[in-house]
Amino acid sequence: MKTTNHGVRSSARAMTGGVLSRTAMSLALTLSVSACGPAIDAVEEGPELGAVVVTQWVDGTELFLEYPFLVAGQQTGNWAIHLTDRDDFQPIRAGTLSVSFRSSGGVTESFTVDAPLRNGIFLLDPVIAQGGAYEVELTLVSDQVNSRHVVSDVLVHESEAAALAYPVSEEADGISFLKEQQWVIPFAVHPAAEHPVQGTTLAPGEIVPPDGSLVRVSTPVGGIALAEPNQAAPSVGDRVSQGQVLAVLAPTSQDGGFAQLRGRVERLRREAVRDARLFEVGAIPARRLEEVRHDLEIAEAELAAMGGGTDGAYQLTVRSPMSGVIAERTFVPGGRVEAGESLFTVVDPTKAWIRVQVPASTAKNLPSGALSLFTLENSQEAFNARLRSVGSVVSPTTRTVPVVFEAIPGQGRFAFGQFVQATVPTGDPTTGIAIPNAAILDENGTPVAYVQAGGETFERRILTIGETDGRRTHVTAGLRLGDMVVTVGAYQVRLASLSAGDFAGGHAH
Repeated sequence: MKTTNHGVRSSARAMTGGVLSRTAMSLALTLSVSACGPAIDAVEEGPELGAVVVTQWVDGTELFLEYPFLVAGQQTGNWAIHLTDRDDFQPIRAGTLSVSFRSSGGVTESFTVDAPLRNGIFLLDPVIAQGGAYEVELTLVSDQVNSRHVVSDVLVHESEAAALAYPVSEEADGISFLKEQQWVIPFAVHPAAEHPVQGTTLAPGEIVPPDGSLVRVSTPVGGIALAEPNQAAPSVGDRVSQGQVLAVLAPTSQDGGFAQLRGRVERLRREAVRDARLFEVGAIPARRLEEVRHDLEIAEAELAAMGGGTDGAYQLTVRSPMSGVIAERTFVPGGRVEAGESLFTVVDPTKAWIRVQVPASTAKNLPSGALSLFTLENSQEAFNARLRSVGSVVSPTTRTVPVVFEAIPGQGRFAFGQFVQATVPTGDPTTGIAIPNAAILDENGTPVAYVQAGGETFERRILTIGETDGRRTHVTAGLRLGDMVVTVGAYQVRLASLSAGDFAGGHAH
């Protein structure tokens, strides 16, 4: 759990929705009197109570709490309790919030808010009978997430005069980016933490099929791709299984062709049956029966290799030798095909090798089994691969050697022939403060990150960066451990810093 308590500050923002704060009531009265005309003097605004702002992160939710100073036995204004689901950084849309005040003297007072007033915002105007310092526990039960926050040192002043006399600090400067703005865009923060990062160098690469992951299915004989049986033949992009029929051919007459081989198999089968009967009555020797059966086995094997059988019409079935996806189909139903012609290309898109051309000086230092990150061309999509082999012949023109990585299974489908940008490891990992690359913005050549100092307050940090592995980058200056860095939505926070008038509009509770 991480807590940021901004301390007390002037209640410059009106907290409405049931009971108005003292400042808001004075401001509303002043505006209404001013509208009546210049002859009526505005009512003088009285002293205002200070307010406290707390931001706290736990595993399930982020709490952003604004509440006015409390006075024993009085209502002083709403607690604006903002709750964000840290899984997707969306507002809590439903659920029950229980709020308990516990003092060191054993006094406990509890309140329940049955539902948020609107998405992400629960309102509570608690009345605490006795003054003192309290620990406040906020427990959320929701279909989205369950969570518990504990806020310490919540003061309940003995009197209004004591509350007004309590010192109020100035609000810290920062970039204002409200919860209502965060909740409607893709947004996320992540704590800066220590991570091992391996030094890398960039190199171009190409996705190629591993051995056995791409096969070309050819016809062993010439013939006609029959129109009717091939209407359901798989097309490009269709998934096929091993042994599935891809095409049906009517072989044409030719020496050593399908029809002759099938006729030979049928003749040898008849001979084997006849010779078996003759052998039983002693009319022929056993050797003759064995020779016929041997010839039959060879002929059947040749026919099976062609994809043919002896059932039904004289047709040849072309089957898939592996499970995969049809990448190419070159025949047309009803058309003629020639012996040896490629009819289909079948690939297994779940497996891939990545061939990278790496400088020879880098290749020789690649650690065994090193992981590399690859980013697809013209895309932000990335995947991991592990080192498989390093070439030993240097190209005389590029002075590089081919290095092959094998994609780690389970990362989706690959397109062979696609180019990638590889982050090739160059040495042993080092450990230090590291943040996701998505959190780093390039502002005119200066690396910058935006840190969430409070629920709606952000800071711009200029970074000194070190090694990167393609996903994370070491930060040697500009961040502290635990800083909540904006990893999604940093550009929108930057826009808010440049256009305060457009982005920093207030919100009413």
